[in-house]
Formats: sequence, C-alpha cells, structure tokens
Amino acid sequence: MSLAHWLEVLGGVNFLSTQITFCRVRAALSAFLVAGALLCGIWGVLWSTAVHADAPVVVIANESVSTEQISLKDLRAIFTMKKRIWPDGTHVKVFVLADSGGLHSEFCKKVLGVFPRQLESVWYRLVYSGTGTAPVRLRTEAELVDIVSSTPGAIGYTNTELSHENTKIITVE
Repeated sequence: MSLAHWLEVLGGVNFLSTQITFCRVRAALSAFLVAGALLCGIWGVLWSTAVHADAPVVVIANESVSTEQISLKDLRAIFTMKKRIWPDGTHVKVFVLADSGGLHSEFCKKVLGVFPRQLESVWYRLVYSGTGTAPVRLRTEAELVDIVSSTPGAIGYTNTELSHENTKIITVE
C-alpha cells in the first residue's frame, strides 16, 4: 500500500487533492512575492527620481582648475579616465559617488549620456589591464564636495546646494 492510501485511510484526506492545493497556494505565494518585489523596485526608482528630480546634477571642480566650461566630449574623456591632465597641466583627479543613492546613475544618464555599467566597464578594463585607475568612489555628496574642495585638479558632481569656498561649478557645453 502506498503512503497516499494510508494517509487517506487514517486521516480521511485525499492526498492527491491536498498536494494539488498546496502547489496552487505555493504558486500564488510565489506570484505575490514576485509582484511585491517588482513594486518595491518600481517604488525605489520613483523615489530616487523624485528625490533628485527638482535639483539638476552639476559638475563641480576644485577652484584650482582653470576651466570654466567643458565640452561633453571632454567631460566623457575625463570620467572614462582617458583625459588625465587639465589644459593648464594639472593632473585630473576624478571623484564619483557610489551608486546606492541613484545620483551616480542620474549623472551618467543625464549628463554623460551613458549607462553606469558602461562607465564601470571602462574603469574595470583600465584597472585589470594595468593601463589606468578607476576614480575614487565616495559614499555621500558632502564627502565628495569636501574632497573636491581640498584636492587640486579634482572634479566630481552633485545636485545639492552643498557649496564650499574652494569649489566651483563647471558648465557643460
């Protein structure tokens, strides 16, 4: 005799229908969890967009940088670590934010016109081939503004009114 038969005899339960019902409940629960995860992801994207939507992303540099305006081509070259020296001969030092807050993603897409993963793959190629270094990643905008203000030749980005006497905004042409 099978286990299903003994369960039916002892408990008066049809094992096969219980198993089918369990599978349906499990499938419904899985669908509910997937839908919840999607909604949380959509909410996160909408929230991060709403937080940064009213303040534009601006490129900031140390006051020692002589450049006031920069072309998009040159800005991309700087953030892909291809352009390493400012026109006045100062070495470029690039600082970026970790992507946890979404500002890095917004900067990449709206200012540079590339996806963050594209930019990161360029950095990884430079590092692993031994031909260059990746920019320094910082956790907060305040930390980024502080280090840009104290490092000659530094460049970064922000969208808040965190200003410092040793930084300036560079306009992108």
